Amino acid sequence: MKKQMTIADLLQIFLQHIKLIIAVTLLGAVLAFLYVTFMVTPMYSTSALIMVQNGSTLEGDISTSTSSNLANEKINMNDISSSQTLANTCSTLFTVDPDMKSIISGATISISVIEESYFLRISSTSSDPHTAANIANLVANTAPQVFRKYFGDAGRVDTVEEAGVPSKPSSPDVKKYVLIGLLAGLVVSLVISFLIEIIDTTIKPGDDLYKEYEVPVFAEIVDFDSEGGARKK
Repeated sequence: MKKQMTIADLLQIFLQHIKLIIAVTLLGAVLAFLYVTFMVTPMYSTSALIMVQNGSTLEGDISTSTSSNLANEKINMNDISSSQTLANTCSTLFTVDPDMKSIISGATISISVIEESYFLRISSTSSDPHTAANIANLVANTAPQVFRKYFGDAGRVDTVEEAGVPSKPSSPDVKKYVLIGLLAGLVVSLVISFLIEIIDTTIKPGDDLYKEYEVPVFAEIVDFDSEGGARKK
C-alpha cells in the first residue's frame, strides 16, 4: 500500500469498487425494511382532550359545546389562572391515582397540560388501535370521579374531545429505518472497499512505483503467458 494516501486516492478506490458499494448500500436498506416490517410491532396512538375548571368557571355541558362557543364565554382571569394551576396538579394526580392505574393496562398513557391552558391531553399508545382509543376514553371518563375524590365540588372536569380509533400506526417510522439502513450499508461498503485496498498488495498497471511507494525501478518484466496478451510484471 502507498505510504501516503490523499483524498483523490480514496475517491479512486471507492470508484473502483462502486458496484460493491451500491450493492451493499441497497442491501442495508432492504434488510432495514424487512426488519421493521416483520420484527417491529406497530404501535397506534390517539388522544382525548379534557378540561379542568376551578369552581364554576363555565356552565353547561362542555362536551356539547363548540370551540367558538368556548372562546366567546366571559371568564374571570383569576379563575383562568387558578384553573391552569389545578390542571397542572391534575396532570400528575390522574397518573398516580390508584383508580387510574387500575384501568390502564395494555397501553402507555401520558397526561399533559396544553401550554398556558387548563386543557389536558390524554395520549394513549398500544399495539391495538381499539385498545388505545378505549383506554384514552376510559381515563377521560374516569377523570371527573378522581377529581371529585380529591377536590369535591371545588371544580369540575369535562371531556372536550373523545379519542378516535387510529387508522394507521404512529410507529415505527419505516422511512427512518430505511434511511438508517442505507447509511449503515454505505458506511460498511466504504470500509470494506478500503480494507480490500489495504489487503491488496499487487502492483496495478499505471502505478508510478517510485512516486507512490518510493521504490526505485530498475527494470520491467513482460508476462507473455498472461491472458489477453503481454502484461508487465
